[in-house]
Amino acid sequence: MKIQAYKIAEAIEKFAPLATQAEWDNSGFTIGNPAKYVSKALVALNCSFAVVQEAVDKGCDIIVTHHPLIVHKPCLSILEGEPRSDSIMLAIRKGITVYSSHTPLDKASGGLNDIMADRLLLKKCAVLSKDGFGRVGNLAKPITAGKFIESVKKAFGTANVRTSAPIASKINRVAVSSGGGQGSIADALAAGAQVLVTGDVTHHNFYSPKGFMVIDVGHHYSELPAVNLLKSIIKKNFPKFAVLLSEADTSPIFYF
Repeated sequence: MKIQAYKIAEAIEKFAPLATQAEWDNSGFTIGNPAKYVSKALVALNCSFAVVQEAVDKGCDIIVTHHPLIVHKPCLSILEGEPRSDSIMLAIRKGITVYSSHTPLDKASGGLNDIMADRLLLKKCAVLSKDGFGRVGNLAKPITAGKFIESVKKAFGTANVRTSAPIASKINRVAVSSGGGQGSIADALAAGAQVLVTGDVTHHNFYSPKGFMVIDVGHHYSELPAVNLLKSIIKKNFPKFAVLLSEADTSPIFYF
């Protein structure tokens, strides 16, 4: 089955409107021709060189990702030998169209923040921040910080998390913010959360106020559900269209 690339974008944007993206974001088409007819999509979290090469090898003519290939507006240089530039040049040479839904997918109802909340079994959830990022909700029953940390690792499929000092009181109210969400700490505190689960927390933000802690599951693991979500949106709208999940897209961070 062949469809025009923009039809895939329309289906995704019905779920996660492009107009909701953050000012600094660069969601949407970044490579190729939106009007081009495409026959097979490769879905990934990141549009790395390995993912673009995988698309070439598997005959995919469109890549749909969560993270945009071209992050900044404008793109100031494309230089051979630089990882992102090599990805851009390979996609162009091979005629591959690239589309991304980044912050719109984070904010959307049923999007990444709702998936994070669901994985932690949060109840009575509400949007955390005025800009649409994050969710906050309650656990079914209070549990210790140690048990909650273990449940977070299990929920996100990671053997390691980074945390601030575990709080002494039992945890009942939890906030989540997908990706690099340390900017949601103030909102989490204002919402009465005892914990914020997010990624990319920097050193000084681990100094938490008494009765509050942050848990960093890693940017990759907090947003990995985007891959299955994007595939499900495409397949729901175009059941006969070929959609593959990337096998080359892995976390760029290694733990020893």
